[in-house]
Amino acid sequence: MASKQPRFGVRVTCAGPLSGVDALHRSSVEADRLGFDTLWVHDYFVWNRLLDSVHISCGSRETFWEASARDDYQPLFLESITNLAYIAGITENIRLGLAVLCLPYREALGTAKQIANVDVLSNGRLELGVGQGAPLSTHNVEFEVMGISRGTKVRHTREVFEAMREVWTKDKATFRGEFSSFEDAEVYPKPVQKPYPPIWIGGSAEKSLEMIADYADGWLSFWITPPQFPAAIADIHRRMEARGRDPEKFTAGTEIQVYLADTTEQARAEAEPTMLAFEEGYAGTTGHHLSPEERTDTLDAIWAASLIGSPDDVSEEIGRYIESGCTAFEMKFIYHTVDHLIEQWTRFQEEVAPNFA
Repeated sequence: MASKQPRFGVRVTCAGPLSGVDALHRSSVEADRLGFDTLWVHDYFVWNRLLDSVHISCGSRETFWEASARDDYQPLFLESITNLAYIAGITENIRLGLAVLCLPYREALGTAKQIANVDVLSNGRLELGVGQGAPLSTHNVEFEVMGISRGTKVRHTREVFEAMREVWTKDKATFRGEFSSFEDAEVYPKPVQKPYPPIWIGGSAEKSLEMIADYADGWLSFWITPPQFPAAIADIHRRMEARGRDPEKFTAGTEIQVYLADTTEQARAEAEPTMLAFEEGYAGTTGHHLSPEERTDTLDAIWAASLIGSPDDVSEEIGRYIESGCTAFEMKFIYHTVDHLIEQWTRFQEEVAPNFA
């Protein structure tokens, strides 16, 4: 999976006030038509007004303000695996990414079948991100609502992934664990991609890094700046080598906010309301890879690890990421309408992407 050529992916409209069937359809088809490498969706079960206002991966803070003032407002989040099954049927070339499937919330055997089925429906275009679920500091309450222990979430994540791997790779799969157990499970279809779709894992805490070294084909980091990448990548490579895995087959990537305007000053001013929301929405998620004396506050870290500016300035910053070893970008554009999103995507493909062809 590793590639030195940059890969540009985009988050499609699957959550928030601008989401819905029409928006998901249009943004997915346009992402394919415009030639992006991957489209991405994300994963939540429980979604409420607070999350709609501070976890903005699709839209902007202004779109939330406008929508929440209406009498008919309801927070909306379309489910991730079924999103990709739908998208598989309306796209042709673009790869389909899930960033990330929270495994403690999922039953292993049924989820393994769903994932394999999406890979079949898309003719082998799936990119599977997996994770352990968001911390309570980010207003995630799914563990509490579902009655799942946060104390066992890392072990739970590992076990569900290992159980799914058995289903994908064995004609008769058997797994006995604390959270997943089945005997002689004959589950078809198997994934088109062998042995299974590429695996992405996010995070930079110690337990996340250990899972990356054990399982991942790619690292989907967030809030990391170009100067911080070389040491982080070297650390992951050392961990992989200790397990007999080849670091040359590994890709480092990042989830990153994007906003394009004629000038960087204009872009920063127009993106500011949404960026300010992230200070509350992602509290406690930045800086795990840094020593205490190097850590900055959440908002500073978010601004520093974003692509917000003119096409020329964004191109220069992408160049710095690539030079640092980060070659995959899951871009979460800030936008006020679906038309605005597609305008920005088009501008990126015309004025930024050609610099890296």
